[in-house]
Amino acid sequence: MKRRTGFVLLTAAALTFLAPLGTSMIPLPRRAFDWLTAGIIWEAAILFTSRTLIRRWLPANSPDSAPRTPLQAAVLTLLIASIPAAPLTMLVMNVPVSPMRLAIFWFYAMGLGLILSAIRSGYGTAAAATIRPPIPPASATISPVRLLPTDNFLARHAPELTGATLLALSAEDHYLRIHTDRGQALVLLRLRDALDTLDATTGLQVHRSFWVAKAATPKASRRGQSWQLELPGGVTVPVSRTHIPACRTAGWL
Repeated sequence: MKRRTGFVLLTAAALTFLAPLGTSMIPLPRRAFDWLTAGIIWEAAILFTSRTLIRRWLPANSPDSAPRTPLQAAVLTLLIASIPAAPLTMLVMNVPVSPMRLAIFWFYAMGLGLILSAIRSGYGTAAAATIRPPIPPASATISPVRLLPTDNFLARHAPELTGATLLALSAEDHYLRIHTDRGQALVLLRLRDALDTLDATTGLQVHRSFWVAKAATPKASRRGQSWQLELPGGVTVPVSRTHIPACRTAGWL
């Protein structure tokens, strides 16, 4: 939630300064208020769409559907979220609502929304890692009996990293970042759903947003009153108080 709030505030500040969509003639205080309100409206619509509609109706890890990349998910989410958000934003900004004005405003808003979504999801650096080929037929897949649970996970969600050592998983909004010794991948998947597909003996959840594999052999360190785990490759993972006992039992702390 802090990340979302910070993103909305930074976006509103940037748009107030840049004054796109003909808002440069609006007085600064009013312009700042309008863009902040617009940011809240769009963020609320996107959050509701991604957490309620997209996940419930079009789950990304459904065996009957093709995997979606973050860009595809962003476009789909924005398309649905724009249905209520665009006209509400026009009303907030005192823009007369008509079919023609709505179409023009929607076009510019979608373009701006895609740019901001790309910045937030890190699409520029992760897109190549998340474009996945169609899942081959069951007859062509390697028998799961001959694979470790983490290998199954990587083959399903990040096939380009198959054979790598899974180090950790971290939740980023409605995406999941997969950390391995060969690089990272960003996929549209909830951490909770990811953990359901992993053997409990392969690692531990150390924070509500982080899971660490035992193969990572993490090294513990203190940062003030808090614990954190240092993984190969320079990845640092915080440990919440709730999960300290489990980490101690595993010998990590």
